[in-house]
Amino acid sequence: MRAAATAALAAVLAAGALPAEAQTATPAARGAEIFASVCFACHGAQGQGTAGIAPALAGPLSPVLARPEGRGYVLRVLLNGLSGRIVSQGQTFVGAMPAQAALTDADLVALGAHLAVLNGHEGAPFDATEVAAARAESPAPSHKALRELRARVMP
Repeated sequence: MRAAATAALAAVLAAGALPAEAQTATPAARGAEIFASVCFACHGAQGQGTAGIAPALAGPLSPVLARPEGRGYVLRVLLNGLSGRIVSQGQTFVGAMPAQAALTDADLVALGAHLAVLNGHEGAPFDATEVAAARAESPAPSHKALRELRARVMP
């Protein structure tokens, strides 16, 4: 499955852009298009997760997106990826999520808006200024640091 997700991301990047309709849609609708192009292979079409491959994003992120530290965690995982052992909803996952830093700041904002919708929230959990600031962090947070942050922000 990870190979399929990587191939899907490569196809989007090779095309140079998302379809025109995805570029003009609302942020949440645009985010749904991005999710369908990049994230669905591992996390499922509705963010329900895939047993043994990737955790659910729909539901478990609701309390995380409600807090600034949690929104920062989600943004940094999108930008930097995440690897290693994590536990979500009683399931253990050991794998690697690729960084999505090749997406534009606007695309990451839109993807965040879609993740918010999947978790019963409205609006984007972060804006382009926050994405740019997180992208500019030097050094970028390590996957170990992101797993430690996850332990603090995930219920």
